[in-house]
Amino acid sequence: MEILYKTIKIFAEIGPAGLIPIILFLIGLITTRNKLTLLINSVYVYLGLITFSFLLGFYINFFNPVINTILAITNKKFQAIDIGWLVAQKMDIYNPFVLQLAFILIALNILMLLLRLTRTINIDIWNLWLFMFSGIFIYEVTGIMWLGILFSCVIATISFVLADIYSPYLESYYGIKGISNPQPQTIVWAPVSNFVNFILNKIPFIKRLNIFYEEIQYKLGVAGEPMVIGFILGFIIGLITKYRNFTLNFWPNLGYAFLSGLYMCVITILMPRSVTLLYKGVIPIIDDIRTFINSKITKREIYIGLNSIVVAGNASVIGLTTIMIPLTVYIASILPGNKILPSAGLITIPLILVWAVCPSRGDIFRSFISALIIIPVVLLITTDMITFITNFLAKEPAQIIEGYNKASSLDMGSNIIYWILTQIMKPILKLFS
Repeated sequence: MEILYKTIKIFAEIGPAGLIPIILFLIGLITTRNKLTLLINSVYVYLGLITFSFLLGFYINFFNPVINTILAITNKKFQAIDIGWLVAQKMDIYNPFVLQLAFILIALNILMLLLRLTRTINIDIWNLWLFMFSGIFIYEVTGIMWLGILFSCVIATISFVLADIYSPYLESYYGIKGISNPQPQTIVWAPVSNFVNFILNKIPFIKRLNIFYEEIQYKLGVAGEPMVIGFILGFIIGLITKYRNFTLNFWPNLGYAFLSGLYMCVITILMPRSVTLLYKGVIPIIDDIRTFINSKITKREIYIGLNSIVVAGNASVIGLTTIMIPLTVYIASILPGNKILPSAGLITIPLILVWAVCPSRGDIFRSFISALIIIPVVLLITTDMITFITNFLAKEPAQIIEGYNKASSLDMGSNIIYWILTQIMKPILKLFS
């Protein structure tokens, strides 16, 4: 039993960038005849994901100066800090409920496949944490194990169904056939974006307005290349960062804006390279798995459930994210009712925006409108979860992060399904708090 607990802890520490290629390789040992090709493709997947993960970290850090500038001009006093993945790290990894819940969720996925209630095989074991968090949280608050199991199973079931529904969107826009995204805190926003597109397509004049990045790139030629657009966006963000004393130190600030442009230029050059490496490995492995399943198990179309990080490197997603990360902080500073300072969880923004871009097929205008609706809702849900998450993290009042004694998570606490369930159960949960 001790070995199993340590294994779960290792899985949590490895993260999706390490787990996805390992699991694909292990499945591929059964489904792929050429083991050497499988190994090479798995290495491509690992190199693509690990490179993209590092670049994503540098990319998010790039926004720190402009975020500080935005915070400096706002009078809003945030009551809580966003601690991101730290919420899950605070879970008691040796709690027997963690192990039981993991097996129950895997069994649920298998049962739904057998009963034809889903087509998704969730091979991203790391995603189990996102399902388990809700159940463990409810269990810690109430001490009622079956209630925690029920919460996790409901969220997992809805996520698998949504993953099935929106899998064709992933194929049609991102070009990877046979995958789905049962990641609960991202896939839940696909229906919202889909509804926004439906409404916009019913409005006269607006329904004829289409702005696609690929068309812009084609019409602008070299000026539309990602590196050029990346430089321009980085330069503008650099100017905004130094706008308060720009004229007083014109040349140093202009140099800062130029370097910011170069920084973003390099990121936009390297990110597509990492995505190319990833696709070069993941597409043949997924094709082999699907062929094996169709020939040996069932003729039904089966989807391989993966983390949205697999498609988050898309140029349209990164372009929208570049605009939305500083805008998220600005929205947080003016949004009535918001009490959370977006911080560690900002790395989740591109993963969420995958589902702002995809249903609109990359239409910049529609994707942006969807993002403008999704982000405030994410902030308000995260704000509403402050009390629950703070109590979960610390039994007694304490500074969770320096300067803050309250916390929430843009990553773990913004799942709208989980939030709706907690609202229904709030009177009961308060009895145990």
